[in-house]
Amino acid sequence: MGASKDIVRKQIDDLKNYTDTVAAVHLLKEVVTSGAVVTIGRAQEIIAIENKEKDPKIGNVVKAILQSAGNPGESTKWVKKDDEKQHLEAAITIGGAVYTIDLVFDGYDFVVDTTQNYTVNITSKLNSEVSRGKLFFDHDHTATVKLTYDKDGDLRAVTHKGLAVDTKSFVPYAYQNEILAKFHDSLKAGQEQRLAVMGTGSGKSIVMAGIAQAVGRTVMIVPDETLVKQQIKETTDLLSAGVVNGVKVAPRIFTLDSIKGKVDVLWDALKKDLSDIEEEDILKIKAYFRKVIAGTEPFDQLILQAEHPLFKIIASEISDSMVLIDESHKHTFKPEDTEILKGIQKNNTVLALTATPTSELYDLFKGAPLDDLSLGAAIELGTIRPIKPELAYLEEGDLVDQAVVHYFDDYYLEAGMMGYVDPVALKKQIIQAEIGIEDSVAQERAINQALALNRIRCQRNMSFSDDKETREKLAGIYQKIANGDRETIEKYQGEVAKLRQKSECDARLQLAQKFGAVDEIEFRKTVVLPVVNLKQDIDTEQQKDIQRAINSFALALVFNEKQTDIAEKDRTHKFDNYLSEYDQHIVKYKKEVLPEPYATKLESCETKNRETLKEALEKLGVPISNLPAAQKEAITKLILDRAEAIVTKIKGSEPISEVIKGAPLPNLVTLQATENYSGAIDMSTNQTTKDEQIAQIEVGLRTHIVADQVIATGVSIRDILNVQIINTNSPVIESDINVINGILSGPQATGRCVRNKDTEARVQQYIDQRYEGKGLILTVHDVIDVKNSAVKAREVLENREKQAQKEAAVVRLLKTELKGFDAFTLFQQCVPLHDRIEGLVKKLDVLDNLLKDKEKSVVTYKLTRDRTEKQYESQKEYLERDITTLAKELEIIPGRKGKAPETRLPSEYARNASLYLMWVKITLKQATLNATTEKVRFTLEQINHEIEKLEDAIKEIQVTYEEGSLELQKLRVQEERMIQEIEEANKRFTSVQ
Repeated sequence: MGASKDIVRKQIDDLKNYTDTVAAVHLLKEVVTSGAVVTIGRAQEIIAIENKEKDPKIGNVVKAILQSAGNPGESTKWVKKDDEKQHLEAAITIGGAVYTIDLVFDGYDFVVDTTQNYTVNITSKLNSEVSRGKLFFDHDHTATVKLTYDKDGDLRAVTHKGLAVDTKSFVPYAYQNEILAKFHDSLKAGQEQRLAVMGTGSGKSIVMAGIAQAVGRTVMIVPDETLVKQQIKETTDLLSAGVVNGVKVAPRIFTLDSIKGKVDVLWDALKKDLSDIEEEDILKIKAYFRKVIAGTEPFDQLILQAEHPLFKIIASEISDSMVLIDESHKHTFKPEDTEILKGIQKNNTVLALTATPTSELYDLFKGAPLDDLSLGAAIELGTIRPIKPELAYLEEGDLVDQAVVHYFDDYYLEAGMMGYVDPVALKKQIIQAEIGIEDSVAQERAINQALALNRIRCQRNMSFSDDKETREKLAGIYQKIANGDRETIEKYQGEVAKLRQKSECDARLQLAQKFGAVDEIEFRKTVVLPVVNLKQDIDTEQQKDIQRAINSFALALVFNEKQTDIAEKDRTHKFDNYLSEYDQHIVKYKKEVLPEPYATKLESCETKNRETLKEALEKLGVPISNLPAAQKEAITKLILDRAEAIVTKIKGSEPISEVIKGAPLPNLVTLQATENYSGAIDMSTNQTTKDEQIAQIEVGLRTHIVADQVIATGVSIRDILNVQIINTNSPVIESDINVINGILSGPQATGRCVRNKDTEARVQQYIDQRYEGKGLILTVHDVIDVKNSAVKAREVLENREKQAQKEAAVVRLLKTELKGFDAFTLFQQCVPLHDRIEGLVKKLDVLDNLLKDKEKSVVTYKLTRDRTEKQYESQKEYLERDITTLAKELEIIPGRKGKAPETRLPSEYARNASLYLMWVKITLKQATLNATTEKVRFTLEQINHEIEKLEDAIKEIQVTYEEGSLELQKLRVQEERMIQEIEEANKRFTSVQ
């Protein structure tokens, strides 16, 4: 099973060479950036000196080491060996790993005689376990890599394909390269189909692009059109950045839509799903695709959409290829998709990637996953934000209330986290600024300032739940508090105060301990219950968020920088230094020669005005472009006012800090921020509303979005620092496998707050206590487990499948039991009667839950159908109106009136450019209308089919439920009668005694 032996052998060689080369560069980069022990000459001193440079280069370190060692053949540190070449041996120690280095001088370059060529043999000598991303090579693994460095100190490693890799190259990170190296080892061991579990933010797209860079042409399979575009960008960016044999070349990428321009088929006449395509056309398509797979067509990479109707036609033709499958769990939802995946496995090398594997996926890819790069592992690597997990099992009635109370609790950054403010450093600053201040006073002030700066409160939040009532209730409570509803505020404010007291006490204690030992018991008595004003807290934090958005967008327009990077500086207390640095150069502008990039940035402001700034803002597009009209207009004005004021200051060589720091706070009412503080959306919400709410939360005009799985994936906003997951009790048998309670969307939802590495985020999970100890819900602790998240996810998956089987059995058993109840007499049922009643109640409860789940799904499908029909009618009316208008204009042509609008023009009129253009427009609009009509028809057929299936299931459940309810009533009547008879008998017995 798999690709041919020759193909696999080449894949093995290419992967080894590529991963060794990339690992070597990462290893040498680590020497420069993190420091290491290098056992040769003055290496440690050399590294320390280079690290002080603004742009430290590995090449300079290597050059200095070589100079210290002397030239090859001139120093005893270089040794001539049996190959007649000069060798320099050294050892590098990083963390718990030791690497021996054998540097071989291959001579000067034939083309550029100032460039020296080396071969470096790096062997790992591991002496303890090393964390991910630091183990560049496995124990006793030797990598042989070609190195060159030139007179400027630039070092490059070169693969045997000619790809040059240096420390600034766009290549996989070290931890991603480890996955590629593991895949190489797997292929070498004869395991050619592997599954890798990679969590949110771990870089699945980059891993796929890295393999493409290593082996050449690959077949990448992604689920939908959005991910096709994303993968095209990632692949193009990485491969285009690579210099191969001195040249940069953008890859030629094949997608399934490429077929339409290459195969002679009447595409416009076919249905959207190609269900009416002829066998002859299928054979043409397959024949062309075989050429693409064989490499005779000019494509470097293939990126295929699994949901595309052509995919099922061509999938069987994929062979002898490196196949990379993103979101691979989605290929197991339908039996026909699973069969396609099995077929691909038979003839190819396959690496399947997913953050949320299903049991079917584990069955297809036997054995342990190739890797488990969980959300926790990515956090440990420092590529995304750390998470503060909070978890509680609660009674059903407490889930929402506790989510609200704990959201308003504060949490604090701790030492080591980005953005953390050290009280010891603050105290030094205070003492320097106020000569003679008492030490205790300075210390207390430093602790109070650090406490305030490290506190995180009322951050932008995404909440998730499968239950609509829960979503609407939670969103409603948040909105009432924002509106100042006194009754709601008073309900929660006291509990929030108690939580904040404890959080402040813990944080204040840690800060105090920075200055020495503290009596913890006595210290805790000194922290009083804080005064809490939830309405004020909301307004304060929302104004901060909006002000940050205004400032960061304005500065981005002025200085041509990334808005998100500027906002990050504000979050991490680096904003003042950022402004101060600009001010220092601005006051010298037009008076002195300024260094780059400041000179260019400030000079560009001379041509900027409100119109050019507005054009630049419009080019940025989302999120501003997706805001509701009134908010878009209001926030745009504030951004342009701020940007224009900054430009005016720059032109006058005046500092800009006062424009930023002296700006008035945003008016929440005018910006409609208070009224949009919180809202609920779900799968039935129209796309415009979803886009608007996401845009609002991104710029601070909304603080809460409460949703089902609709935004659990695909939404990445840096400013989301809080996530809440509420797992209400529900049947495991679900109409939609992607629900939050399952193991697909739940873990994805957890990662909505990690899309940066600037500070700590918080994930709060509140679970119905009926789930406790049953292993049916994946907890936030499981999701971020560094080593065992995949194992725990699999356990939950298997438990849910077993529970689903039990629930299905209950339904079958109930139907069987109902038929047999009438066969028993009252006295035959005497002993087990009560147990039967209790059992029947439980079974009816399961049926009731199933019924509600199906009914919710029907409502969702019907809303989707209505929305689709409405959108279609609007588009149809627009197109038909345009076609009619254009057709009337063409009626000036004799004999044209009464004919179909798309009827071809007589040849003598077709030469008239104006008339011909009108006819082309009519034809194109008619084609669009036809295609849209067919697409909508197909969509509605699918939706109606799903509704019919669900309604049939609902009817069946309702019948069973009604039968069960009637039987329950009978049994209870029987039980009451029996109790009465027993009581009467007891009375008679007692009276006789």
